[in-house]
Amino acid sequence: MNKTLEDSLGKLAMLLIFGYLCIQQVQSFVISFNHRDQIALWQLAVLSQLCGVLFVGMILYYTVTRLPPRDSVVGLMPRIVAVTGTFVMMLLVVLPPEPISPTLRIVSTLMIILGTCLSIYCLNQLGRSFSIMATSRELRTGGGYSIVRHPLYGAEVVMILGVVLAHGSPLAFGVGLMWLALQIRRAQYEESVLRRTFPEYEDYARRVPMLIPGLRVPLLEGAARNGSERV
Repeated sequence: MNKTLEDSLGKLAMLLIFGYLCIQQVQSFVISFNHRDQIALWQLAVLSQLCGVLFVGMILYYTVTRLPPRDSVVGLMPRIVAVTGTFVMMLLVVLPPEPISPTLRIVSTLMIILGTCLSIYCLNQLGRSFSIMATSRELRTGGGYSIVRHPLYGAEVVMILGVVLAHGSPLAFGVGLMWLALQIRRAQYEESVLRRTFPEYEDYARRVPMLIPGLRVPLLEGAARNGSERV
């Protein structure tokens, strides 16, 4: 499929899906705010929901305004990984939550707020290069991208860990681990396209670790490099 057509279809799908999610989050925020006297620690709960609304709203904005693709990854598997990695956490909707202590509830909510705020910051830096699929639009190496090559995924790890802790069930931890594995593979596919499009990416990758600030994990770095050679 022509990459421009694929990008247009992907943009339409994202606008429909995330537009629906944004409406749902706004409704949840309004309901929670109107019934705040019935919610323990309602300030944290409402702030968490407000951050979620802002994050999804920014996804919509940068989907509409994003740059045209210069290149995209080849094959079906990278697309399956991208879509599954984006929406796999929705499985928690059908998993019954377990009760958690008030202290753990506070900790998990604070982690969700922190992770979402960091995600908003990273998404704003990624800007018009944002995409669900592994495509190259414009190379970002400043700000959070000077600390790790995939700061948005790193920020989302904090947010997802908070979500998993708040859910409390062992199955939720399993879904969280599945999400993490998919995000790592997704990052590897993205790097394969960036290396192919931007010759300077190789030097950037040698200077900046993949996911953990100040720490280069040989397993991750090797897998990313090997993945780029195979794709």
